[in-house]
Amino acid sequence: MYTGCQRGVRYFYWCALCTVVTLFLCGTFAGKANAVEQSRLQIFTSFPPSFYEPFVKRFEVLHPEIAVSIMNKKTTSAVAELLRGNRRNFDVFWSSSPDAFEILKQGKLLKRTVHGRQYKTVAVDGFSVDDPDGFYYGFALSAVGWMWNQSYLEREGVEPPKRWEDIADSKYYSHVVMTSPSRSGTTHLIVESILQKMGWEKGWAYLLRMSGNLVTLSARSFSVTEGVRGGLYGVGLVIDILGRAPDAESVHFQYGEPALLTPAGIGMLKNSANTAEAEMFINFMLSPEGQTILLKPQIYRLPVAQSMYDDGKLAASPLYRLIKAGKSRPYDASLSQRRYNLVNNIFEEFITYRLLERRQLWKRMLLLEREYDSDDLSLLVTKKEFCRLLSEVPVTDLQSRDASFNTMFHNSYTGTPKSAERQKMILKWQQFIDDRFAKANALLDAVKRK
Repeated sequence: MYTGCQRGVRYFYWCALCTVVTLFLCGTFAGKANAVEQSRLQIFTSFPPSFYEPFVKRFEVLHPEIAVSIMNKKTTSAVAELLRGNRRNFDVFWSSSPDAFEILKQGKLLKRTVHGRQYKTVAVDGFSVDDPDGFYYGFALSAVGWMWNQSYLEREGVEPPKRWEDIADSKYYSHVVMTSPSRSGTTHLIVESILQKMGWEKGWAYLLRMSGNLVTLSARSFSVTEGVRGGLYGVGLVIDILGRAPDAESVHFQYGEPALLTPAGIGMLKNSANTAEAEMFINFMLSPEGQTILLKPQIYRLPVAQSMYDDGKLAASPLYRLIKAGKSRPYDASLSQRRYNLVNNIFEEFITYRLLERRQLWKRMLLLEREYDSDDLSLLVTKKEFCRLLSEVPVTDLQSRDASFNTMFHNSYTGTPKSAERQKMILKWQQFIDDRFAKANALLDAVKRK
């Protein structure tokens, strides 16, 4: 029998023992939790989950001690956030846009890595897969082109376009879709690729003429893909990763020629808090295993390692065939970076904001062509002048390459208020457009009165 005092002492010791055990167990579990979470990696990417998940899942199997978190954002928004300071301390930037990497490099927002390429890359004259200064690395090859829905075009009695120039033909009126380069990094690649392929003046003439055939400008590049696959649109301007649809019989993709090669890239951000983990992920993406994952059906991107082509299994790839046939050339990311915002601003002012008016003007011209014989001399003269009025921009190729001229547009994607100089330039452009549209309408009115 215990006395009341003895029972009290025994109860006290029992409580003390429970407290010690509890603290020990909590400390043990907390220690284990901290051990699991002590290593982190934060990735900022424009790639969709269908692309990045196979890589991340395999990396987590190889490195279970690293907790990986992904933030997905379209390229233009991601670049804007990073230029404002990378306040969320992302470690790795991962994107298909070489322009974005050049912008971040020029903004001193990338960190040079210690990684060195351990293998030969696909050889293309004048083409560098990696940044020569070691700030970012290419892990896959891409090029832009167009996709089409065969069932849609057959229903409309229109043949698929065989080259870029075909898409500007009036038979594609209201059948074409794309997004704006200021909304999509991949669309900027498309626009800049056309400008580099055709030259500044001819490239803008093509884009302005082709814009008359646009049924809409979608909110994101993924919307172009979904719309064409779903039969809402006939032709969409896309990058290859979005244009290929192996599971859709009626959807096809074709590269423009020459194909301007762009390396999808990866790099470490300057204020990365997890440098070692970032290095490990970059090394994994460039490793033979990472390169092999690119060949999965849901991804199917061309790897950059030459050894992946040595067994002949990738010889049938359309892009690789173009490379081997000498029908490809390097995309000039440095030039694109220099005039990135100039190009976006011209597209916005001349196409995005005036799309409805352009469509209406071209519709008037199409209706006139149906009323007149195709070889009617007066209509041919009118159409030539009409096309000239609607296919010029008041910026020269020399200006587009001039660093000082481009300075006024440098901060336009970060939300910075427009400078007085930039506002004055845009007002000049708007007056130029108004004048050209008025003259084009007057030309059509004159033909109608005859």
